[in-house]
Amino acid sequence: MGLLNICGANITICFACLLVSCAVSRQEDEPVETRPNILFIMGDDHTTQAISAYGGFLSEYAQTRHIDQLASEGMLFSNVFCTNSICSPSRATILTGKYSHKNGVQILGQEFDGSQFTVQQALKESGYQTALFGKWHLRSQPTGFDDYKVLPVQGRYQDPEFYVKGEDSLQMYQGWSTDVITNMTTEFLDNRDPSSPFLVMTHYKATHDPWASRPPYDTLWSHQDLPEPPNLYDEYANRSQAAQRTTLKLEQINQRTFPHHRLQNAQWREQRAHIYQQYIKSFLRCGRVLDENVGKLVAYLKKNGLYDNTVIIYTADQGHFLGEHGFFSKRFMYDEALRMPLIIRFPKWVQANSTNQDMIINADFAPTILEMAGVNIPQDIQGRSFLNNLRAQTPAYWRQEIYYHYWQHILHRDVAAHIGIRTRDYKLIFYYGLPLGLTSYEATDPEWEMFDLRNDPMEMNNVYGIPSYSGALDTLQQKLRHLQITFDDQGLEYPEMVQVQQAYFNLDD
Repeated sequence: MGLLNICGANITICFACLLVSCAVSRQEDEPVETRPNILFIMGDDHTTQAISAYGGFLSEYAQTRHIDQLASEGMLFSNVFCTNSICSPSRATILTGKYSHKNGVQILGQEFDGSQFTVQQALKESGYQTALFGKWHLRSQPTGFDDYKVLPVQGRYQDPEFYVKGEDSLQMYQGWSTDVITNMTTEFLDNRDPSSPFLVMTHYKATHDPWASRPPYDTLWSHQDLPEPPNLYDEYANRSQAAQRTTLKLEQINQRTFPHHRLQNAQWREQRAHIYQQYIKSFLRCGRVLDENVGKLVAYLKKNGLYDNTVIIYTADQGHFLGEHGFFSKRFMYDEALRMPLIIRFPKWVQANSTNQDMIINADFAPTILEMAGVNIPQDIQGRSFLNNLRAQTPAYWRQEIYYHYWQHILHRDVAAHIGIRTRDYKLIFYYGLPLGLTSYEATDPEWEMFDLRNDPMEMNNVYGIPSYSGALDTLQQKLRHLQITFDDQGLEYPEMVQVQQAYFNLDD
């Protein structure tokens, strides 16, 4: 159909050890026909705070009982992070196991190169039947799938249109997008070859803006207020100019993103509270439809004898602010946008009702799926398989920090480009503020934020520059630089990036 406009460590371990650990292949005594089916379900922006299994401040209202059921029968991961918190880059990383600068999708609007290695192509070549239904958001024709039906750009909730493999024009499907995508998935499974395993990727539009819903959920909580996050009225004192400048603030949301009612002549606090109630109800209502459809997929697998031989993975492409810091959307390296949900059920490998706190990144998804399917993991993949972690056998060398890079400078919501490191105790963010030829916006002043996550989990108090944290800061900067080297993201191809880092990093090398 031609080009589609469907946009959108423990670091002390030597890199050689990492490569060796990633070179995994199918065990010789495990026949191909015993390989599991894999159903990869991904919500859009469906953040952990909106999934009741995670026990957040909205769990009483989220009530995602079908997703929660998967968690009760499988493993819930609590420390999974994206490497670039925005839709297209995260999706490209999930498919390739590589950071944005390696897979070529650093910002929205870049075309994904489908000729590069992808997890679906590798499984297809190994005998899996592969399919994708729902959101693609990568501006190119999907490759590596036996079948696909994908939304243009974000698509719409009611009567959505899809690009269909083998068709030249958009095809409209009557109904609600979330229901339609589920039906496409089960129809493919009905017509599959039962003698071969499958990898099906069901990528819902929900819960992306405008956070629409349908009966019976679209009138929930019409006459009651929902809880507010403790830092809804963040005034960004002692924080970066980046946090103060952004238009992610709820009182600045526009009608195109989210149709809503505004108060006349209201102060920012009153307006923020007023819009928050509309926003959070819409988001959770949208999530209820999504959860209902996860239940439909589970019911289908049970009815057709596939439930216990199918690895069921539930995740989202990134996190999302639900009023924390007064924000909506994502992009920042703050935990609400950084953290992804991940729940996996497969009784053969996973203990029921178990949890995992290992630090995992979205680049780990591809190598894990490859190892699940008994397919070799290329040595240039930057993620690591966490199959042993899933089996409650976390390797001793597993990472203790994660590296993040948001490239999309100022474009959309005025968020400055930044890199950062998150450990279990601290987070260090460097807003380098350069467009690097990816956007046309002016550079912003470089600045730092540092958070003591043990004492400040809501990330309200920037401790950068406080003398008592100088030792921790030096260590974090060294580790951040080490991660840049490990992932080949030093910015050497950008002279202005090299200059800024030389001026603002306090490094020994």
